[in-house]
Amino acid sequence: MGQREINRDSYNQIVAEWSAFRNRCPVNSCVREFCERLPIKSRVLDVGCGTGDPIDVYLNDNGFSVVGIDISESMIHEARKLHLSHAAFEVAEFLEFHSAEKFDAIIAFDSIWHIEEARQEQIYGKASSLLNNNGYFLFTHGKKRGTIRGNMYAHEFVYSFLDQDEVKRLLLENGFRIIMWAEDYQEKTTGSRDLLVVAQKRTW
Repeated sequence: MGQREINRDSYNQIVAEWSAFRNRCPVNSCVREFCERLPIKSRVLDVGCGTGDPIDVYLNDNGFSVVGIDISESMIHEARKLHLSHAAFEVAEFLEFHSAEKFDAIIAFDSIWHIEEARQEQIYGKASSLLNNNGYFLFTHGKKRGTIRGNMYAHEFVYSFLDQDEVKRLLLENGFRIIMWAEDYQEKTTGSRDLLVVAQKRTW
């Protein structure tokens, strides 16, 4: 079974535990601060949206139009139950996702690291292709190239990363400027992350 299938099946299995935890959480402070950069009614893509709560609920309630994608059918099923007025949810993998309209922002909190190491370099060109000029990209990442396995709610997950210098290079090569680069990022909502990045697509 490949990395994508392992992660998809595991998320499908933990949807009840995931919902019970996430639905009690406030939206991440980094997401709130990120949204302050965006014009009202911006179109936002949430990559790895899970059950849609709390991030997509927050976006919807603050005047943004949201498209949430996730590889887990069970997570998307739960997200659709929210019946958010300005949000749509789709089972899709980021690198295979297509949209007729571009986005003003992409949020990929704890999601793109599930993409296989051999395909990690494709992430930044894909993000650029989906964004309007001056659009923003927020994502979490690791510090060091490699693939690791971990467990959550007794189910296996696989994570892959590039080196930080590779991430910086790929952002620049794909038309981004780096707005925020926070190593060992800490916040009360979800704990520590090796790396949090905010980048903006340049106009040229």
